[in-house]
Amino acid sequence: MMMNDFGVPMSDAEMTMQPIKPHEEMMAASGVQSNWIGAAIGIGASIFGGMKASSSAKKQARQQNEAAQRQFEYNTDLWEMSKDKLSADRDYLIDSIEIKKRNEQQLAAYTDKVANSRHQHNLQIWDYQNKSLQAQYDKSEEVYAGRINQNEQSAQAAREGAATKFEQLQRQVAYDNQDQELQHILEMNAVKNNDGLSRADYGQSKRALRGYSHARLQQTVLSGSKDFVLDLKEIALDKSAANLSAFAQKMLKPGLLPKPPAPLPTPTAEWQMPRALEEYDFGPPPVMGAQASVSAAGSSAFWGTAGSGIASGAASIAGGLNLGGGGFDPTYGTGIANNTYASASDVELKENINYIAQSPDGHSIYEWNYKGEPKSRRYKGVIAQDLLETAPDAVVEMENGYLGVNYEAIDVNFTTV
Repeated sequence: MMMNDFGVPMSDAEMTMQPIKPHEEMMAASGVQSNWIGAAIGIGASIFGGMKASSSAKKQARQQNEAAQRQFEYNTDLWEMSKDKLSADRDYLIDSIEIKKRNEQQLAAYTDKVANSRHQHNLQIWDYQNKSLQAQYDKSEEVYAGRINQNEQSAQAAREGAATKFEQLQRQVAYDNQDQELQHILEMNAVKNNDGLSRADYGQSKRALRGYSHARLQQTVLSGSKDFVLDLKEIALDKSAANLSAFAQKMLKPGLLPKPPAPLPTPTAEWQMPRALEEYDFGPPPVMGAQASVSAAGSSAFWGTAGSGIASGAASIAGGLNLGGGGFDPTYGTGIANNTYASASDVELKENINYIAQSPDGHSIYEWNYKGEPKSRRYKGVIAQDLLETAPDAVVEMENGYLGVNYEAIDVNFTTV
């Protein structure tokens, strides 16, 4: 199918304005043009239908690829966001652990401070109690010593009182004895002057009375001595009892009270931070889904729709031209080869080749004229040999052994200049 300078199929008017190629002159000279007009029309209709199917398939393939691209971009953005969220979650977790760690340390420090303050207070109480007990003990010792001294003084006073009493008894006995002696002397003198009683009898009776009185006085002294001894014993017992009572009331030596134990430091937990993120934490990055080949989809749809009609028409034309039924000679223009609609583009068929530009897909675009044609008849397209590296699927081998190009499979149009 011939394309105009704008890259669209030529109309019938444009086709009639094109220079006649050698094979067309040959067909006109042979008188078989009327035989292949119907076949050409059939081929044209098949090509038109195939182009529509190809365009629709290409559109569908592009939409499929665009959808796959959008899905890939979405998956990539989602994967990147997931990575960012995972990193943010890890940072948030670390911040949370740090806050909990600081709070626990502050609480432990406050607890230790309160415990130390309470311990100091308990030490003050402990020191006060020890000093108070020691003071009470010292006071008890002082009172005990005073009571012992008092008991000794009381006992001494009692002993002195008992001794004084005994001495008084002794003096009284001595006084009584002296009185009796004096009375005896007086009475003896009175007897001397008394004539009625004999002195011998009176003396004997007085001696008896005096002996009795003397014995009674001695007995009084002996009894007083016994009482004195008993008094001393009783005084000693009273003193011992008083000392024992004072000792019983004496306070035991207190010693030191147990010292309050020092508080232990408040234990704190050991915190483990999250490990560093590794590549495997993020999972594999998204993979672009399989891309449909737009050119292949268009080619497949084109030949699926127009292939049989083109092949049949080409066979009729080839039969009319007596070209052996293998398709028309693709040396110039376009034709059928291996059931593929292709344009002859072998470098061996071209001359005066000039590089023009490069297509968006990277295919080099040239201008040339076919060998055997006028140099003024120029064409624009690609060279098949170049596509063997960049788009080998678009290159077909023509039946004459030269290479052709399926322009439906690339982003370059075959046009006349």
